[in-house]
Amino acid sequence: MSRSRQIKCARKSPRSAAILALFAGFAATGVSADTLAQPKDNALERQAADYIRFREDVAAIEAMPFKNADITREAHRRFAAHNSEDLSAGWVAYAALVAADTPELAAALNKEMKKKARRGKPGGRDGLLSNLAQDPSYIRKLDGANKAVEAVLAMTMQDGARISALGEAFKEQAYAMQKTSWGKKRIEPSQKRITEAANYSRKRSAPAAPDFHRTTSGRVTAPALASENGNWRADWGEDAGKGRMSEANAQVIMDRVLNLAARYSTGGINDKIVEVYAKNNKSERCLSMAKLTLDQCIAATRTPYEEAFCLGEHALGDVATCTGWVAGAGAS
Repeated sequence: MSRSRQIKCARKSPRSAAILALFAGFAATGVSADTLAQPKDNALERQAADYIRFREDVAAIEAMPFKNADITREAHRRFAAHNSEDLSAGWVAYAALVAADTPELAAALNKEMKKKARRGKPGGRDGLLSNLAQDPSYIRKLDGANKAVEAVLAMTMQDGARISALGEAFKEQAYAMQKTSWGKKRIEPSQKRITEAANYSRKRSAPAAPDFHRTTSGRVTAPALASENGNWRADWGEDAGKGRMSEANAQVIMDRVLNLAARYSTGGINDKIVEVYAKNNKSERCLSMAKLTLDQCIAATRTPYEEAFCLGEHALGDVATCTGWVAGAGAS
């Protein structure tokens, strides 16, 4: 069972009239009101760590020279270890952190937090959460939301460019390796290699969540991604276009990203919120198919150069497309 499906939270009773008022709204959006009574923790960072681990694996393989078969074996083990659900949910969670790090969105949330209760409607944080429960696109309407969206789209395009570049390098090397003795040498049977990769995945520990040096402005918190190690930075990728949401469903995913960002910034995040909102079904299906195709491709390989092509095409190229569609990657 996927790690993200194993999240379990102890339920507590609502502690305020404002939370009681959210029952109806949460019923409509699939989030129970008792979610808000859960303990606050680093749930968003823990989910985002699944995506950052893929970045880490890309960086590790980039640093390995193509001088023997070790690089294709190590790349296969690492890239095949990623679960499609965790990777897709991890991307949503990380995108939310990128949005939460946008000064313009922080300013808009601070403005919301200053609103007073009136006409029976809660103000401040309770009012913000109430609006989010009733209208998933509420954050998108705030000043500063566009800048947050732009930051997420840029990150997505840049990440895709770096992942795709490594994929293209693997495919180019697949041809060069045919001129080497080690690149054409027969390796272990494919099923043994697939089983080895599966065992590697089972034994791999869960990725560690970062200890962010968060910054606070007014009542709003930002993760300060630029202060972290390179694999957590929003500018991890390579220069690429700004990106655009060319598919209708992309806006649904972006609403989830902005919801998570707003809740994170205002102290309203927890495991259950992340479990509900950090979902991207299209990416998950795409990544699942990419993993299946990778296994089928590897099953037909006999040499390192053949492995290199499979990894470049499916473990890297397909993943860049599966995570990049929200920003219009691959769109004509």
